[in-house]
Amino acid sequence: MRFHPPWRSIRGRMLMVALAVEATMLTLLVANSLRLLSGHMTEQAADHVAQLTPVLNAALVAPVAQRDYATVQAILDESRAVQGIDYLALVDASGRVVAESGWERGRALPTPDREVRLFREGGIPRFNAATPITLAGQKLGTLHVGLNLSKIVSAHRQMLRQGVLIAAFEVLLSAGLLALLGYWMTRHLAALTRASEAVAGGNLTPPPVDEGPDDVGRLGAAFNAMSRAVAERIGELTQARDLQTALSQEAEQEHARMLALLSVMDLGVVFVDPRDRILYENPAFRTMWRMQTVEAPAGRPFAKAVPEFCVWHGAWKRLREEEADHGEIRLGDGRILTQRSHLAVDQMGRPLGRLWLYEDVTEARGIAQTLLEAKEAAEQGSRAKASFLATMSHEIRTPMNGVLGMTDLALAGDLPAEQREQLGWVKSSAESLLTILNDILDFSKIDAGHLDLESHAFDLHPFLSGVLGLQARSAEAKGISLDWEAIGPLPVRVLGDSVRLGQVLNNLISNAIKFTSQGGVRVAASQEPRLPGDPADRARLVFSVVDSGLGIPEDKLSHIFSPFAQADASITRKYGGTGLGLAIAKQLADLMGGSLQVQSELGRGSTFHFRAVLQILAAEAPRPISEAPVTGTSGLGACVLLVEDTPVNQVLGRTLLEKQGFQVVLAEDGLEALAVFRRQPFDIILMDMQMPNMDGLEATMRIRDLERSEGRDPVPIIALTANAMESDRNRCMRAGMDGFLAKPFRRNDVMAVLGRFLRQAR
Repeated sequence: MRFHPPWRSIRGRMLMVALAVEATMLTLLVANSLRLLSGHMTEQAADHVAQLTPVLNAALVAPVAQRDYATVQAILDESRAVQGIDYLALVDASGRVVAESGWERGRALPTPDREVRLFREGGIPRFNAATPITLAGQKLGTLHVGLNLSKIVSAHRQMLRQGVLIAAFEVLLSAGLLALLGYWMTRHLAALTRASEAVAGGNLTPPPVDEGPDDVGRLGAAFNAMSRAVAERIGELTQARDLQTALSQEAEQEHARMLALLSVMDLGVVFVDPRDRILYENPAFRTMWRMQTVEAPAGRPFAKAVPEFCVWHGAWKRLREEEADHGEIRLGDGRILTQRSHLAVDQMGRPLGRLWLYEDVTEARGIAQTLLEAKEAAEQGSRAKASFLATMSHEIRTPMNGVLGMTDLALAGDLPAEQREQLGWVKSSAESLLTILNDILDFSKIDAGHLDLESHAFDLHPFLSGVLGLQARSAEAKGISLDWEAIGPLPVRVLGDSVRLGQVLNNLISNAIKFTSQGGVRVAASQEPRLPGDPADRARLVFSVVDSGLGIPEDKLSHIFSPFAQADASITRKYGGTGLGLAIAKQLADLMGGSLQVQSELGRGSTFHFRAVLQILAAEAPRPISEAPVTGTSGLGACVLLVEDTPVNQVLGRTLLEKQGFQVVLAEDGLEALAVFRRQPFDIILMDMQMPNMDGLEATMRIRDLERSEGRDPVPIIALTANAMESDRNRCMRAGMDGFLAKPFRRNDVMAVLGRFLRQAR
């Protein structure tokens, strides 16, 4: 620690000032006391002389007058014995010393003092006085008195010594007290000084100094608070420094990794500063632009570096002059380069430079062109497939409509048992063909993503009873049981697509019956608990179809939901089918928000679990309008325009409608239908789609235009067609039709549609 003289510190200066003041005050006090004491003693000496001379004057008057000098001598000797008298001498009127006591004879008497002086230069300190001796106004002589002042001077000097000693002791005592007081007052300052010197020496976290309630103590507390704040700040700075060091190291590593990545990537990368000068370029950029020198263009203007070093600078220059952020460059050697640029800014939005990226897309463009051609070929094949399916649907459904319709008409008549049985087999075969056709069309719709679910209200229990009722005859024919049960409470009324729901259940139940030769099939329906997040009106229903049939080998379970797949190749030959039923059922289950799973053991039967999510409706919700077939009585008076070009369907349609009491007007194509519609009104129109001269879509649009121009009420137009694709239905709706009925149609289907639209019209 560096030494500081005492007078350099506040404590030393305060002590020196206090001591100087104390010494000055004591000096003045002692001097004033001695002055007062000296005056007092002088006055006493003068008073003593003044009191003594009258007595001596009275005692000496008579002897001096009588010139009794012996008596005078005796009086002087006796008077000199009084304490404090140094000498006495009597001088007569002639100036002759006639008597003296204590004074050397023949020696000249001292000159009388005007005032008492305690200190003289040399000699004995005394007061010389002269008093005349008179009698009756006549001067007889002069009495000289010498008052010895030695005791007074000694007392004065003793008092001076005592005063000096007392003053010195008081100064020392004051110095000690002041030093102690100064130390007490400045003790924190010294600690603060040491702490500050420690901080100046590099110790940024010195020990805490003492604190107290006074100003200096509060200063210590403030210093400690500052020291703690500094320590915390130092800790934060240390952490920030460590973090900065770590970030710097990480940035260096990232920079190294980035450079390594840029050096091996296929993209040409160039980074320029705001003045468009190159800061970095990777090897791919140089290779891509066929740079002819190994000298790096870093630091050179970007606008000059590339044109100077590359062969194909013409195209690059044109693109740069256009100031395009992205573009394409076709080089003379046939290569195609893409150019992109990105502005780099800092956190304040100030530009740091621009990043230019170049990519050789020659090969990718070739591959893309190949893929585009393949895509167009695939789309053309898909369109051809859709066209083929539509054509096949129309060509197959048209005769199937005649086969099934005429079979139903024949079976409705009075036939011998043998012919009825034969026609029954014909109908069964036709229905099997129709099932295969429907499976193919459904799979095609699902595969193309064109199958949409409808939504309508229906009662769950009657629905399940109806599904099992359709399959009951098949189970009875094989001699097996078929029943169903509800496990737990089920919702009474739900909202969903009952047709597709029934399609899945019919497929599962018919498969179970098909592969079960003894025992039976049982259908169980239950409701799973709602999952977290499920709305309160959502029901997760599970339908389990359990059979005691052949079972499925374990290694085949994962394939049975694949299209065109069977557990065994012999199944198709023995039981028939396309292998699409379960695949379609699985897709429909997924569309309903559920799933389709199977558990099976060879020789012990199978269990299919079909899950579907439906919306629960209140039990008292109004039921939809019944679609029961129109009876012959309800059809009386209704006039139907049947537009059909196929003779067998003309006969079939006319016969079905007339048996139900409808009046039927036949038209063979759209032109004839339009002419007939102009002549007379109709209650409903059944319109085929594909017809010569004018098809059903154009005829429908013409009819709608005629209705609007003449102010007629719109007549319900139902599409009656063998085109059963979803796209066909949409085309019909866009043309202005109101309903869609696919061929082959059943009598009940036709009557239900007619009944619904006629009731709405009325």
